[in-house]
Amino acid sequence: MSPPGSDAVLPELDTRKQEILRTVIRSYIETAEPVGSEVVAQRGRLGVSSATIRNEMATLEERGYLVQPHTSAGRIPTDHGYRVYVNSLADQEEPLSAGERLRLRRRLVTALRERTRVPEEIARTLATETNYASVVSQLHRYFHLEGAANILTQPEFRDARTARPVLEALEREEVIADLLEDTPEQRVSITIGSEQRVENLRGCSVVASVYRIGGRSVGALGIVGPTRMPYARVISLVRYLAESLNDVLAELS
Repeated sequence: MSPPGSDAVLPELDTRKQEILRTVIRSYIETAEPVGSEVVAQRGRLGVSSATIRNEMATLEERGYLVQPHTSAGRIPTDHGYRVYVNSLADQEEPLSAGERLRLRRRLVTALRERTRVPEEIARTLATETNYASVVSQLHRYFHLEGAANILTQPEFRDARTARPVLEALEREEVIADLLEDTPEQRVSITIGSEQRVENLRGCSVVASVYRIGGRSVGALGIVGPTRMPYARVISLVRYLAESLNDVLAELS
């Protein structure tokens, strides 16, 4: 999957603007609140005044990385801002701790030993770990959705008018199939906001990966959540579960 704008990278910005964009995005991911120049000055390591930061944020807005909500003095990332940020994370994923990896692996082992349906267990694990919706396919025919109601816990979707289109889309099997259809073989895929083919999901991001049994691709797994997502952690989680499934099956065979 090669979403529009996926070639965008942070080096198109100077160092100060890169740091401001990262700081705005990280703060917004944590708080779901528009970010002002004072917050950037406190959180960043820029050594410049709030006025200078405010001017730089205005430039980032003009270039399409940030947007200012109508009723707020702060700014939030655009889909393009998120895309540039995510592309910069290629070598900066948030590693899972040893304890997290052990706990996740034990869940997979237990599911396989007890002959629990593996797609359902993976989907439950992803939904529980992220508090987002999760989708798992098997042999690209069987699809399982878990945690759709988690969407309602996110600030972006607490308004029924915003949440309803997303939930309606996730109820359609053809939409679920489409979310995972083009997942590439060799890497985690991230599709952000307006890059979604399904209009009702353009307020969401999807992080997905194929998984293998015996080295053969047999399905895909993914997370559906708001564009305001802790991408570094979610990417690590999706990658680890996809890679671990083949290892666990090999150990138990």
